[in-house]
Amino acid sequence: MVYTTAYPEYFAPMPDISMALQRIGLNPDDDFSPSVENLSKLMMAHISTVPYENLDIFDYKRKIDFCLPHLFEKFVMNRRGGYCYEINGFFMGILEALGYECYALSGRLLFGRPVYGPMSHRTTVVTIDGLQYLCDVGYGAGCAEGPVCIDNPDIQDIHGHKFSIRHHDGGQFGDMTLVKHTENGEENFYTVYKRPHTLLEFVAQNYFTSTNPNSMFLQKRVVRLRTDTGSKVIENTIFRRHINGEKFEEQITNNKMLYEILTEEFNMIVPKMTFSTDFPREWF
Repeated sequence: MVYTTAYPEYFAPMPDISMALQRIGLNPDDDFSPSVENLSKLMMAHISTVPYENLDIFDYKRKIDFCLPHLFEKFVMNRRGGYCYEINGFFMGILEALGYECYALSGRLLFGRPVYGPMSHRTTVVTIDGLQYLCDVGYGAGCAEGPVCIDNPDIQDIHGHKFSIRHHDGGQFGDMTLVKHTENGEENFYTVYKRPHTLLEFVAQNYFTSTNPNSMFLQKRVVRLRTDTGSKVIENTIFRRHINGEKFEEQITNNKMLYEILTEEFNMIVPKMTFSTDFPREWF
């Protein structure tokens, strides 16, 4: 393959698993060998430390690179986050380095909508003791925050939230749908195809998500992180804190305020300058 020859870094392993574990708040000397319990710990640690964010696309106009050495530099060295292609790619790199049997798969986001959109989501399937688990850290907060057993037909309690897997026969509906169960009924979260997907396919899909003006990644700034009491969210120029069921929000009025929230609330290393049209493009 020309791609393999020209871009060998796309097939490189995690550069330093100890530093990667420290990035998500874990002690690299602890035992994280393959088990459902350890997988759940890894997922919760990841979504509580690595934010979902689209700043590179929306604000900084940077090209997205999915190879693990680049993700390691972005996530570990610069304490950044990313969107699903990046975050779930980084998480799968951690799992592979720890000896987990896993592969990537692609799907369509639904969020309860009846219309099936383009392929724009990446998740991970992990096999432990002959059972398969759907794992997704690429949404930040609100999705299943632990492994969902694909082989279990029942509604599963995932950290206090109810999810189930609905199986299909392929086609535009995918092979299975992650369903969220609430007091108001069922919500189809996303549908996925169980066939293992390669990095090349995600690179091709990302062309749409990062360049098409109708892509949700170009429509608004989003930064999202799970916390012990709820979540922290930036949506365009609104900063929200969800604390024990209550919502507090404030308007972000300038680039300096955005920078301070990103660095202090999300513990990220970011440029002081934004290229979006929300704020003036001057340094401060």
